[in-house]
Amino acid sequence: MKSILLALFLLPTFHLTVKAQSANPAIWCPAGATWVYNYGVFNEFGTVTVQYQRDTVVAGQPAQILTRVIRSSFWVAFPTVSTPGPAYSLPKVVTRVVNDRVEVQATGLFYTLYDFAAVRGSTWPTPMVTPFGPCASGLAQVTVDSVGRQVVGGRSLRWFRAHLTPVAGATMAGSWTGRIYEQLGNLAQYMQPQSPICHGTDPGYMGAFVGFRAIGWPSIGYNATSGTLLATTQARAEAAGFTVYPNPTAGTGFLTVQLSPSTNPEAQLTVLDITGRPVMQQKAVAGHTMDVRSLAPGIYTLRLSAPGTATLFQRVVLE
Repeated sequence: MKSILLALFLLPTFHLTVKAQSANPAIWCPAGATWVYNYGVFNEFGTVTVQYQRDTVVAGQPAQILTRVIRSSFWVAFPTVSTPGPAYSLPKVVTRVVNDRVEVQATGLFYTLYDFAAVRGSTWPTPMVTPFGPCASGLAQVTVDSVGRQVVGGRSLRWFRAHLTPVAGATMAGSWTGRIYEQLGNLAQYMQPQSPICHGTDPGYMGAFVGFRAIGWPSIGYNATSGTLLATTQARAEAAGFTVYPNPTAGTGFLTVQLSPSTNPEAQLTVLDITGRPVMQQKAVAGHTMDVRSLAPGIYTLRLSAPGTATLFQRVVLE
């Protein structure tokens, strides 16, 4: 049996001679990456927060450690009355990036979780999990149905859709019905396929993606009903009349800022680098062109702030 499982693992991941990368923010684990998912079991409900903690080395290759915490509540009278429950830590997850693949560690091996170079029909086995860790013998076969790109929060991200098939009689809970994005991962379910039985009967279910945040990113929310991704800070800024163009700058070195007529006359514009450090500041003037030629190409946040008003943010890409 072990030899069969090892063969299943090796077949779709024959590029094992390629050195794994440390956290590659273009694909996986940008600085401060935090994913939030729904969680429920019987009368307990809440969220699972997964956070990129740090890089590590596994078998001589760079990898990433993700921490996981459940924050729970309990229904007293469903669905109107609940009481706060405890927060508790789950086993950590170890991932790594190999070329365009995100791999996850389970039972001492690394399996492909996502492959953003996949094409329709690409397939690979990946381990199933419960909140308490991977199933010792539970594999699901991932088969890609479609691929594409979408701009999310000012970034063009690759995505794929796939369906899952249990391998060798394994039992699976839920399915991958939505898109799976670079950096964001799976939207329809928790980032890994789930089993309803390993680690005990009814171990709990980690549900749909709720949101994502990272340093230098607008917060990304997800409407599971409509299947819509929302860059929440950017949406608020645009609704308030705060826009920036061209964005990306396409090599011009200048940004034009448009503001609402009701903008506080004391408002300031501040450019923040990816670590949140201010690198430029000036008075906010509608229609004013900012000269950003002195800044290195990259991703920045433009902050609009004034006393007594809500602070707004826009993601800008300098090229």
